Amino acid sequence: MHASIERFLQHLSTERGASNNTIQAYRTDLVQFQRVMQTRGSADLDPSVLTGELVAGYVDWLKIQGYKPATISRKIASTRSFLNFLADEQGFAFHGMLSQLEAPPPERTPPLTLSKREAQDLLHAPRNQSSPGALRDAAILAVLYETGFRATEVVALELSDLDLAERMIWRPPKRLVWRSIENSEPQLRKYLIEGRPHLLRTPAETTLFLNLRGQQLSRQGLWLVVKRWAAECDLDPALSPHTLRHTRARDLLSAGSTRREVQEFLGLASPNGVRVKPRPFVEED
Repeated sequence: MHASIERFLQHLSTERGASNNTIQAYRTDLVQFQRVMQTRGSADLDPSVLTGELVAGYVDWLKIQGYKPATISRKIASTRSFLNFLADEQGFAFHGMLSQLEAPPPERTPPLTLSKREAQDLLHAPRNQSSPGALRDAAILAVLYETGFRATEVVALELSDLDLAERMIWRPPKRLVWRSIENSEPQLRKYLIEGRPHLLRTPAETTLFLNLRGQQLSRQGLWLVVKRWAAECDLDPALSPHTLRHTRARDLLSAGSTRREVQEFLGLASPNGVRVKPRPFVEED
């Protein structure tokens, strides 16, 4: 098999123009493949005697070694390329065993969420200031967390979407679902009375959240609002509007809501979109 590997690496260099780093990566993976195959066959293992069982055993061996899915996928891709090369070069019937070389699914990293203390710190940070921008930001953070709305939904909110007397808000853009704003109502009311009038430039403007030019706050502007106050609280720089959405979902699960209920709350097409783990809150000093 060693000679076959060398021919394949030469093919990568001359026919595909692969870099030296790429060729060395292939060499490392294929030498490892050769050694594992030899422990299951003979010392002078010839590629022609490879079987689907042997190849499947190699995949199992990679998993047992504790490699990350991305590393396993790379090694499997190297082996697939090698066997395809031999099938074209020498007519070996490897195509049937390639189905054994299936890469593992990629790891799904749990989304970033905030602890109870972190969420409280973030929500309260702009409330210590009285500028129109800070009043707006306090209302934005409160709405993001309580409603679980997406960033695009929050910036699309209109004044007509609010019913402060009933403490309810319509969900944009179709506005078919009411959502309670019992906890964020005080911040919204304060923003509407003391903050928004100072940002408003055109009386006809109906967008709820305005930027400093009196225009509709953009999605990027909303991200900057969250990033600013996250930095003020010394929170993870990766924090985004979606973090508050995921935190809200986790909190609902922790409080006993079902995945289906959280799915409907978030407006997801499938409960598989609810990826946060239902861990209970831990009270912090």
